[in-house]
Amino acid sequence: MKAPLAGARPVKLALGSAYGTLFFSLGVYMPFFPLWLAERGLTPQEIGAAIAVPLFTRLAATPLLGLLSDRLGRPKAVLVMLALVTCVLMAGLSVCRSALAIYVVLGCAALAWNPSFALLDAYASRQARAGRVDYGRSRLWGSATFIAANLIGGVLISETGPSIVVGLMVAGQVSFCLAMLALPELPSAAPQIAGPLGLPRARTVLVLGVLAAALIQASHATLYAFASVHWAETGLSLSWVGALWALGVIAEIAVFRFGTRILRRIGPLALLTCGGGAAVMRFGVLAFDPPIWLLPPLQILHGLTFGATYLGLVDMVARMTPEHRAGTAQSVAGWTVSLAMSLASFAAGQLWVAYGHWAFFASAALGALGAALSLVAAYVQPHRAGSGGNRRAPS
Repeated sequence: MKAPLAGARPVKLALGSAYGTLFFSLGVYMPFFPLWLAERGLTPQEIGAAIAVPLFTRLAATPLLGLLSDRLGRPKAVLVMLALVTCVLMAGLSVCRSALAIYVVLGCAALAWNPSFALLDAYASRQARAGRVDYGRSRLWGSATFIAANLIGGVLISETGPSIVVGLMVAGQVSFCLAMLALPELPSAAPQIAGPLGLPRARTVLVLGVLAAALIQASHATLYAFASVHWAETGLSLSWVGALWALGVIAEIAVFRFGTRILRRIGPLALLTCGGGAAVMRFGVLAFDPPIWLLPPLQILHGLTFGATYLGLVDMVARMTPEHRAGTAQSVAGWTVSLAMSLASFAAGQLWVAYGHWAFFASAALGALGAALSLVAAYVQPHRAGSGGNRRAPS
């Protein structure tokens, strides 16, 4: 990490605001958008289809927009453009009445909205390379406002009804656009003929690391789909269920807060291994349907299973790819994670119907496989020049 540059404070504030506003919309969408769909008269089957549409459209758009951002050499401008398109299309949802119209508009909105997360990571990683920001401390505002959106959205929707959901999502996107306008454009990065990926075996390390992170993140599929329902069925109140989820995000924020310091000590691949090992422990215990008093410490492990894995992936990709390919690399990594999560979510439904809470053993297996791949990547990665043989990711 380079020494902080003069004038870095405005960039830190604006970047933290950009993460916060982008994740505010997500914090409204995930828990409350199905309520808006139900108010529009969609059946449960139609609601399920509507939620699935963005999962598929983002797989097509994310790598293409990453490549476009790198080709244009203006990542800020691309993010602003995507935010404006998302605002217009999200607002267009308010006039949709039929399920088909919602599918089309939501799918088109996802083409612009979902890739923004990976592109913002690429932008933030380049700013971190320049010493203007700490990536983890910027990213934690996304998690913090995600919780805030859950709480604020819950209060407002309980008072006014689900019709306000789309308005809150649009407000978040408008705020994100304004935050991006306050950030400086990055200079075009000169193509590098020889970079980290030019080292022997480095591409293998990158592929293994991305696959490891994708498997560990996919291990959360059963948790996201069925944990809340299962906990409620066992007698936990919705307030307790909400508190458990909030506890997990708080742990995630703590990891982001100190993530740069941790990465300096152990490197991204070791962080991925920690995430995979924690997934084995977390989901292995959940498979036995543990008593209530064990749930809080298991949720705290979310800081490692999600937070450490996310941070390790972004940092590894940033270290091992040249700046002129930052958008493409982060987008392809995000695409891989999304594909793994989509496949795991489908499998989770089948496993839960067949085995109930024992399906968490499959989650533990994914975590174990991810940890194993990260260990293999650490073993085969090239020696860094001047490191005295210390096996660390190129930086």
